[in-house]
Amino acid sequence: MQKKLSVFFLGFLLSSTIDASDINQNLLIVEIEGISLSTPIDAIPEILENHGYNQTASTTFTKRTQAAGQRKSIHRIEISDTDKLRQISYIREKSGGRIKSPPKIEEPILENEVLIAQEIYRIVCTEVSAQVQNERHCQPASKSSININKGNALQIGSDFEVTLNASAASTDVRLKYSRK
Repeated sequence: MQKKLSVFFLGFLLSSTIDASDINQNLLIVEIEGISLSTPIDAIPEILENHGYNQTASTTFTKRTQAAGQRKSIHRIEISDTDKLRQISYIREKSGGRIKSPPKIEEPILENEVLIAQEIYRIVCTEVSAQVQNERHCQPASKSSININKGNALQIGSDFEVTLNASAASTDVRLKYSRK
């Protein structure tokens, strides 16, 4: 009986390791506005420029788009790349206009953002057990809201940290990879 239990436990540990490796590989290739954690750092400015961004600082890129009600959306991408860390942050907020009321609850997430949010949510929340979903605070995704861990940073293993909070009003996505 003890031998069977040991073999089962070892098999469980190995399957967990494979799942963690898959999660890591999938998070490395998630694209945010055409770039991912595996995109070469020198290629990022040109890719973001092709997506309508302007480089406003050495690691910050922004673009403005028209939103409803005489408002603008400000999209900001920040890149960190050191020997120990690689990080992409994407933030979109609305600004300006005369009416500062919040969006309607049922208003959908922007089309390009919903694809990013769904992909991250799938990797982190849907391909794991119900227990892991509870630990990660995976709230049910909808067309108007997708978030993990109540929008706070979530540590996944020792290498990754993910932030996901997407809605019509604003979106905050951060992928952080710690290099060994």
